[in-house]
Amino acid sequence: MSIKYYLVECPITPDPDDRRAQIGEYEAVTEKEIFEYMTRAGSAITPAEAKANYEEIIGAFEYFLKQGYGINTEFINIRPVIPGLFKNDDDKFDNKRHEIKFSAQLGKRYNRTADDVKVEKIAAPSNLPLPVTFEDIASATVNNSMTPNGVASLRGIRLNFNQNDPLQGIFLIDTRKNEYRVSRILTHKGTHIVFQLPGELVPDEYSLEIRMISKNSKKIRKGTLTEKLTV
Repeated sequence: MSIKYYLVECPITPDPDDRRAQIGEYEAVTEKEIFEYMTRAGSAITPAEAKANYEEIIGAFEYFLKQGYGINTEFINIRPVIPGLFKNDDDKFDNKRHEIKFSAQLGKRYNRTADDVKVEKIAAPSNLPLPVTFEDIASATVNNSMTPNGVASLRGIRLNFNQNDPLQGIFLIDTRKNEYRVSRILTHKGTHIVFQLPGELVPDEYSLEIRMISKNSKKIRKGTLTEKLTV
């Protein structure tokens, strides 16, 4: 299986000929598929052992994170971050305005894995909105996290939509398929939108989706940010 990609305009550089790779649709596995692989024919580990070891590792990570540690392994690197604004140098952490989050990146073992991945160039979909770069201003992160009620910046291609139409706009969809539509747009251009995130977002993982209807059409066109965003 290869990673499919296509080339799109790069709205954040001055050269109009610059292009960037956009990952096409891909399938993701869950714990179910991971356990099945771990206990495949010839493996010396049973499904019960695989699940027990998995729970032990996850529990150990949780224990050290709760103690205030970061985690550096060949598997994953995790560090604590504190999103939210502080009023001045004398301001202190306030649970009502600030929160502890964790930023995670793959460890060096999986960075080496990328050398063996096959890629396949495909044709770019036409006339679809294409969100590329999401920046959460409060946490100063890109394509990573969101701060409820915070301001965010989205760059991409064909980001035009009619905000007065409830079927169009920026939508955030959590893992339970609940949808949150962005209601406050601060700046809206075809390649750049600045907006306020919904305050009712709860801790979860979200997909960001742009929905728009072209002129002389009734069909909703959708474009999804490749990366998932977390609250």
